[in-house]
Amino acid sequence: MSKPSFSTSEPFRAHRDLQVGQRSLRLAAKALESTAEKLGQAFQHACDHLAGAGGKVVVTGVGKSAHVAAKIAATLNSTGTRAMFLHAGEALHGDVGAVESGDVVLCLSKSGSSDEVVGLLPTLKNRGCTLVAMTARADSPLGKQANVVLDVNVAEEACRFDLAPTTSTSLQLALGDALAMALMERSGFQPDDFAKNHPAGALGKKLTWTLKELVDPTRRPAVSWTADVATVLQVMSEGRYGATVVWAKGSETEMAGIVTDGDLRRALAGGVMSGRCAGDLASLKPKTLDASTLATKAAQWMQEQGISQVVVTVDDSYLGMVHLHDCLREGLV
Repeated sequence: MSKPSFSTSEPFRAHRDLQVGQRSLRLAAKALESTAEKLGQAFQHACDHLAGAGGKVVVTGVGKSAHVAAKIAATLNSTGTRAMFLHAGEALHGDVGAVESGDVVLCLSKSGSSDEVVGLLPTLKNRGCTLVAMTARADSPLGKQANVVLDVNVAEEACRFDLAPTTSTSLQLALGDALAMALMERSGFQPDDFAKNHPAGALGKKLTWTLKELVDPTRRPAVSWTADVATVLQVMSEGRYGATVVWAKGSETEMAGIVTDGDLRRALAGGVMSGRCAGDLASLKPKTLDASTLATKAAQWMQEQGISQVVVTVDDSYLGMVHLHDCLREGLV
């Protein structure tokens, strides 16, 4: 295979790269803007069919359209519309068995006449599926068989030979996102619902993790009311939260206060440390949050309060501590 020739001039090559890149983006932007301007009843009808699916939404295509279809199916699933991706080629060799009566099929094909897509149409019709087409040719076999046609015709591909799907696939992807967002609004999909579909990663943690997930029950710094300063310092160092709970007099279950690094610094600044105990240093009625508190909200609250750690409780009993750094480490801030 012959390799394309390039100028040996680095400035020329860089300038040409920028021109090509800008043209590609501008063509995509123009296609998106044009489609947005003329979006109308067909889009509304497509939403009606997809929202009213008696089964699931099956998103299919072949070639580059198949890759876009897979992404659209993933977006639909994550935003509350049950969907699956079906490669049109694999469907003809058994995978169509996953398609059931009542499913709505969203089929992507620029030409609307790909062999695999055309070969799949009779089976989809025989199974009683509703067909929503995303094609540039309403008069194609796909367009003629579809219940609704979404026009993805573009004036020009970014490919200099107008061959490789580029502008058209950008439009397919954006139109799929538009469908997903419209369906999300219809269903009343909320952040809590989103969290259920994204349990992993930083996003899932922000939406689902509570303080209970951050508490280390093996690190539970606490001292008696009468503990001396050396003991307070030792427990705080071992706990690594920069603080320790102080029990009420004669108790090891009732919290009376908290000693923090700041309390110690203020006491040292006062110049009188000899003979003082934990109870003398403690800030009474420490700030607490229940273990069920969403960790992101707890982090925001700590920042608003100007504190670095919070005492975590369950049924008003001391469970442990969470430091702001714990939230930062898990990407919750």
